[in-house]
Amino acid sequence: MAASDKRKFRFPLKVKLGVFMTLLIVVTVELVGIILLRQEQRSLRAEITKRGLTIARDLAASSKNPLLTNDELTLNLLVKDALRDEDVAYVVFADQDNKIVAHADLSLVGKVLERPAGLAPLANDILVQTYNDGHEGSIIEFAVPLEFSKVRLGALYLGFSDKIIRETISRARNQTVLITIVMIVVGIAGAVALALVLTRPIHSLVAGTKAVAAGNFAVSLPVSSRDEIGDLTESFNQMAKSLREKEMIKQAFTRYVAREVVEEILKDPEHIILSGERRAVSVLFCDIRDFTPLSERLAPEEVVALLNEFYTLMIDTIFKYEGTLDKFLGDAVMAVFGAPVAHADHPIRAIRTAVAMKAGAEELSKKRVEEGKDPITVGIGISAGEAVAGTVGTENRMEYTVIGDRVNLAARLEANAQPGQILISQWTYDMVDGLVEARSLGYFRVKGKEEEVQVYEVLGLIE
Repeated sequence: MAASDKRKFRFPLKVKLGVFMTLLIVVTVELVGIILLRQEQRSLRAEITKRGLTIARDLAASSKNPLLTNDELTLNLLVKDALRDEDVAYVVFADQDNKIVAHADLSLVGKVLERPAGLAPLANDILVQTYNDGHEGSIIEFAVPLEFSKVRLGALYLGFSDKIIRETISRARNQTVLITIVMIVVGIAGAVALALVLTRPIHSLVAGTKAVAAGNFAVSLPVSSRDEIGDLTESFNQMAKSLREKEMIKQAFTRYVAREVVEEILKDPEHIILSGERRAVSVLFCDIRDFTPLSERLAPEEVVALLNEFYTLMIDTIFKYEGTLDKFLGDAVMAVFGAPVAHADHPIRAIRTAVAMKAGAEELSKKRVEEGKDPITVGIGISAGEAVAGTVGTENRMEYTVIGDRVNLAARLEANAQPGQILISQWTYDMVDGLVEARSLGYFRVKGKEEEVQVYEVLGLIE
């Protein structure tokens, strides 16, 4: 059998439970039956022994005078009367020489009594022994010494058959078998019913698990019992709720960070440090040139529509290159590459994003012109280097951002960019040299820095 076939072959829980319950019932009934039968057998044997002793004593008392006077007729009558009891197998009177004086078979009278092999000889007390007879089965023999004035006259041998015991035990055994069969039927029915009750919520859990695996976290199973299955169902509902909340957080987070970045963070959140940490990052600023006079010419609804188009373009482009949308700044956006998920190629990712932003803005401007609206242009500044990345704010309001000189430099480069320009710093150019086509614009004095900064304009990407 192949390994896949072995995995597919399984016993349902209701079958296992039914078999187990049936075996348990059978074993229990059989054990109880055996114990009760043995007790019944001992009780019957004790009762027969007691009755046999009574009959033996009565026969012994009645036979002393006839035996003393050689009254064979009376002795034979005593034998005949005793054999009327169906439990009595035989009655034998023997004299002091162990010769038969009275017997149901008259042809044996006068002959020496032959005792069954293995029986102990009779002494001075009543002797009760059991032996197996080939015809009658098990025999309980009562041997009674017959004395008169302390003189041994002979002996009485009374054999009791255990036929009644065997018949009673047989009837009881048949009843036990019948009860066992009834109990098995009832047990199987009960086991199947119990298995159905137990497996119904399990089947629901299996269906719920498959739904969760398929991405449906809105699953909530009814808790139908207050037991371990109920606890398991409640735990499943809690798990589905947690996954649903996690998915909602992911959906909310993807508004600010590329979905791939969100999944990377959630995949191994312990290795994503959101507290203050020095990271190598690239910071990008992009805004619409001359937006203030443009917004003064437009109606408020047109301004909102323009910003929504612009933001959509910016966000899609940032997420395409797995950047993090840091914030909106009026008509500008700030994006970070290399945090919170580290990327060794964060500078070229930022520049590719900027090139795509510029091209997207040109397409958007062309579309607006065709619609009879004012064109737009963007200016972009990028700075790569070390910055502090982490969460800032209060317990009630926090946000993830990057802080440092490189962030300020990126903002200054964006402010100095002419419409359609992508400006990068010397440090950024050194990291992407050979990957981008750029020209030096010389040294700029930017606000907040004492030394002049050499600035490059990105002209395009080198394939």
